This record gives sequence, C-alpha cells and structure tokens, in this order.
Amino acid sequence: MILSLLGTSTASVIGAIGILASFVSIITEVLKGIIPKSFPTKLLVLIISLIITVLAIILFCDISFKMLAAGIIGSFVVSFVSMYGFDSLKSIFDRFTKSNGGGED
Repeated sequence: MILSLLGTSTASVIGAIGILASFVSIITEVLKGIIPKSFPTKLLVLIISLIITVLAIILFCDISFKMLAAGIIGSFVVSFVSMYGFDSLKSIFDRFTKSNGGGED
C-alpha cells in the first residue's frame, strides 16, 4: 500500500520516518528549554513534526496536493514515533493486522 501510494519502497518510508522523528526529538528538547513550562510537550511535538514533515516533503518531493496530504498524514506518524517509539507503533500495527485476518501463512 505504501509503495503504490508514495511511489517508493517501504524501507525508504520507514527510514525517512526514523530520521524525521529523530530531528523532531532533538528540536523538541532544545525548545523545551526555551518555551514556558506550561506549554504541553505533546502539542509541541505535534506542531514540530507537522512543520518538519511538510518542509521535508516540499524540499525532497514533488509539490502536489497528494504529496502535501501525505506529508500531513505522515506528520502524525512521525509525532507518534517521536513520543512513544517504534515499538509502540509496531505493536499497534501487529494488533490491527491480526484482527483483520492478515495472519501469516
């Protein structure tokens, strides 16, 4: 599905998510020392991941509505990985693939 949607391999998408999530984590840690303590960290991560992901789409991909929409949707995945890590994402993915009958052969 990811291959047909974005025109790239799944490994490339996972690698890009990892790189973007690490950038978001670093920028969040820097900004946590600058902004007031009353600002929620999860909201800060969500805002930063939206900005970073859309900027990456603009810089490295074709600027089209489809790619910008994919970047906005992908920013939620990047923020989730930044907040909770790949293990939580994998457990959610495994839970949904097993419940939908997508078991192993």
